[in-house]
Amino acid sequence: TLRHQTRTYKDLMAEIERYNLSQPFADIYDWFSATVTIDGETHSEVGVRKKGFLGSQSDIKPSLKLRYDKYEDGQSLGGVMERMTLNNGIQDASMINTCLAYQVFAATGNPSPGCNFATVTVNGKELGLYVHLEEMKKPFLARHFDSADGNLYEGTISDFTPEHRGTMGKKTNEDEDDWSDVDAVLAALQNPSEAGLRALDELVDLDRFLSFWATEVLVGHWDGYAGNRNNYRFYREPDGRFVLIPWGVDAVFETTDVPFDDFVSPPSVNAHGALAHRLYRDEAGRAAYAGRLRELLDAVWDEEELLRSAGELAAIVQAHAPPEAREEAADDTVRVRRFILKRRGELLADLEPEPPDWPWPLVDAADVCWGEGGGVMTFEVAFKTTWGTKDSPNPFESGTITSLALDGTDQAPGTAGATAGLANAEEAAEVGLEDGAFLSVMRLEADFSIEGFTVWLPVDLLSAGTDLTIGEGGVGGVQWAMPPGAAAPETYVPIVAGTLELAAAGTERGAAISGRLSGAFGFGAPPPSDDGAATPVAGLIINEVAAQGDPLDWVELYNAADADLALAGFVIADDLKDAGKRVPFPADLVIPGGGYLRVELDKDGWPGFALGRDEEFGIWTDGGALSASVDWDEGQADAGTSFARLPDVTGDFQTVGAPTPGAPNRAAATGQ
Repeated sequence: TLRHQTRTYKDLMAEIERYNLSQPFADIYDWFSATVTIDGETHSEVGVRKKGFLGSQSDIKPSLKLRYDKYEDGQSLGGVMERMTLNNGIQDASMINTCLAYQVFAATGNPSPGCNFATVTVNGKELGLYVHLEEMKKPFLARHFDSADGNLYEGTISDFTPEHRGTMGKKTNEDEDDWSDVDAVLAALQNPSEAGLRALDELVDLDRFLSFWATEVLVGHWDGYAGNRNNYRFYREPDGRFVLIPWGVDAVFETTDVPFDDFVSPPSVNAHGALAHRLYRDEAGRAAYAGRLRELLDAVWDEEELLRSAGELAAIVQAHAPPEAREEAADDTVRVRRFILKRRGELLADLEPEPPDWPWPLVDAADVCWGEGGGVMTFEVAFKTTWGTKDSPNPFESGTITSLALDGTDQAPGTAGATAGLANAEEAAEVGLEDGAFLSVMRLEADFSIEGFTVWLPVDLLSAGTDLTIGEGGVGGVQWAMPPGAAAPETYVPIVAGTLELAAAGTERGAAISGRLSGAFGFGAPPPSDDGAATPVAGLIINEVAAQGDPLDWVELYNAADADLALAGFVIADDLKDAGKRVPFPADLVIPGGGYLRVELDKDGWPGFALGRDEEFGIWTDGGALSASVDWDEGQADAGTSFARLPDVTGDFQTVGAPTPGAPNRAAATGQ
């Protein structure tokens, strides 16, 4: 029961939608009672539970938390240790990333947990080598700070922004409903002036933050605070300033570039996090950061010492990891060594003659991880199989892939399979179909993992010559991945747009099923064109939006062309991701050349529309190509204001205090 408890991507997205990132992510794992023996010391009634967010979950080798005092007050290991964290390391083939990275963080003066290894056996079954991490509780705080009585917080897909402050979780003083220290940081960051920066320095130890930030970049911790706004903790002693603390450093020594977005980050900086973004946009802050990174390269980045430590850790892995994991671990350790040897050169080259620009705006923390239009890959796969093979014990004998392309590049299908069949009751309920069919295609990867696509659809739509749109009529799909040895997929990524073309289909056992599946999958909106940018229609411009209009919300469009522009054939939606919300313009709607048109959005007349204070609006061709879009945050389009282009037609969107529907935008931006 413990090992099969899991959080799916669908669960996570439903939680985000339900709570709108207003609270920490739910703790989904139950505690169980266990008898635990460590190095010969045995205790009964020890609490044990699974741990992990998404990428580190496994039902074969689950990460574990132990709590000695869960059921018996005062019980501890060796009279001192009440808690243990055992990470499975499945995201790090080398198994040395975590301990080596924490060594670097400690050397640069950052509070860092102790880290070593453990071999783990559960109910007589050997699970292999684990990374044993020090729990970040009061003993840890007492060792690194003068007082352990302050507020410790955890950030998981979180940032110091109004939208995402709610996802931060308290790890100490949980009973005190006082978040004033965090809110003060948010308020300082909302003030773009020098006074705001001075206020920030009184709340956050910015000198220590520079070392934390520079070390994240130094070791390539893309999934940390400055990169993915994830995997970090921060602590404030009573009457003190916040100090950020590293956590979850298993995805390191490779790149600082976040894989879920469209950014190509410079090697020497990540500044997605609000604190890093604020400092790097300040000339003095940028210089201080670059200077600290150079200092750490000189004082801490000792290639000979790092290679020695890597070798010692790798030797432990080779001595204690299961035999089947040792070759892969040795091969992946080469990656770590190469990173160590090349890191100094690539950072110094990127810092000269001056630190690189960071032109990207501050975006939502969830958008970096879940991708607002980023992290999307196109695919096309041709397949053939037969009906009734869905639960085949060997899918690679039940069908095949005849061609495969990813992002327009042809791939060798290799060992591939395909299955089709009727969904069972549990699967049907999961996707919201009473009578559903599942069609899957998959490929065996070189590391013996399996990756594939699964599409579900109502059985009555399964017929030869049918072209179906994913996202419409009950048709949906995901891309999934199954690690080596796993019994089921452990990660799921939605197909955000696509088509299923059925050349042959039937629901009699053994009936041929063949066709082509194509589209885009990832964490974000589907790519609107080949280059990933909106495909503009000549003259069509979204010029102004009133999301709290009186009596109706409205959008003002402008036709910059000389000729009239008919809107028949275009669709609109108040959601850039959900194709099912798109509705057509009336057939007779026309914008005259050089003219303005206000489109009023009555949710009764335009099904699904109800523009909000934190919303988005898009216009697509009926073929699915995005033609124009705009999105705004809470406070940018409130009652009595609009979100408008300044200068009119050509400028960026700004909050305007005097809306001008159907006329040129002429008001000054609010606050100017």
